[in-house]
Amino acid sequence: MSYHRLTPEEIEDLRAEMRAAGHWMKAEMARRRRVRTETEASPPGAGSTESVQSPSPMSNGGASGSAPGNE
Repeated sequence: MSYHRLTPEEIEDLRAEMRAAGHWMKAEMARRRRVRTETEASPPGAGSTESVQSPSPMSNGGASGSAPGNE
């Protein structure tokens, strides 16, 4: 296994990707908290017990823009 140092551009891209993931996670946590609060406040039997997740910016490698094998 070999390693190479990241270029300054790669470091900035990584930082931007991690910032985006952090913003997404904060928004997702707020959404889940809001849904939980609404569900707890509603009468029993109302609403769905089904869990719904919003798509993550990290899914399928789309956030980094790198092609598989370019790691």
